[in-house]
Amino acid sequence: MELAEIEFRTNLRVYVKAVTPGSLASKLGIQQDWIVVALDKRSTERTNVLGVAQMLAAAVKDSPSDVVEFRFRDPSVFRQKLQALSEGESVTTQVAPAGDTTQRNADGSIKSGRDATSQAEQQITVSQLIPPKLCKRGATTDDLLEISYRGSVVETGQVFDGSAIKIDGGGIPGRGDDVSLYFVLGKQPFGQFPPGWDVGMVGQCVGERRRLIIPPALAYGSKGVPRRGIPPDATLQYDITLVSLNGFSTPQ
Repeated sequence: MELAEIEFRTNLRVYVKAVTPGSLASKLGIQQDWIVVALDKRSTERTNVLGVAQMLAAAVKDSPSDVVEFRFRDPSVFRQKLQALSEGESVTTQVAPAGDTTQRNADGSIKSGRDATSQAEQQITVSQLIPPKLCKRGATTDDLLEISYRGSVVETGQVFDGSAIKIDGGGIPGRGDDVSLYFVLGKQPFGQFPPGWDVGMVGQCVGERRRLIIPPALAYGSKGVPRRGIPPDATLQYDITLVSLNGFSTPQ
């Protein structure tokens, strides 16, 4: 079983990069892309591959029976639930564990210019507000999506963004007076829209309207976007309608 790590802002996850055919991991049913959550009931969600390897070596050394317990999270389960959403139904998954988010050097010291920070457990929730009249295929990575949407800050209720919303009498910079906008799912430029869109719109069908409750880790983090009314560590709500998929406004 080969492990790798992915870092997003202050969040670090270790996942299964590959499983050798015929290996013990393969026989146990461990799958590629599973996230390593815990090892012998100790969380691994804030360490890297080296840290997991050190935890494993210590667990094997201390185990009287040579048995080590791994816990994994399968991200495909959430995606499958998104593709089977029904009207009024919601699905939720954890995207960042609670705890220290301080950016540190390898020796544990705080990086220059950084402060000690922490966060509560963060989850993304997706609800179906309006079902599609007909759906043969939902949105997947690399699809060109045309959407209309409205964004607000959960903590304050303030509307800060939308495809046909004016702020202080003018269109939102970069949006103009467009009633919809386009982006490629999973390939949007970093910072243009919250990464939570790429997570919560998987499987969405033409004509379907979803509500995404996006935590700071998949929104604009600890800095926020004050000039647009998004405070630090804000949870965002987006109501999003998929207008067309790859240029077609009818079910595909």
